Amino acid sequence: LEARRKDELTAAQAMAAKIMETTLEVAMQASDDNQLFGSVTARNVAEALVKAGLPVDHQRIVIETPIKALGEYEVTVKLHHDVVATVKVNVVRA
Repeated sequence: LEARRKDELTAAQAMAAKIMETTLEVAMQASDDNQLFGSVTARNVAEALVKAGLPVDHQRIVIETPIKALGEYEVTVKLHHDVVATVKVNVVRA
């Protein structure tokens, strides 16, 4: 059991290193003043991570304040009890 936990921790740390090197691009519809029609959700970020080859469950993604405008944001990904990564999300016009 302890060996399995150590393996899970090692895998989470490796995934965190890859995630922190990644910048995701999420295309959303936006108005002329760069406000989004809707907002970027954890599912949007999870889909972008899967496209980047980093499958993460959307429930592990924490968006502190809703993303409702174009721009660059940092989103937290909780991979393990002791491992938290941040990924840069660039929200662009679709």
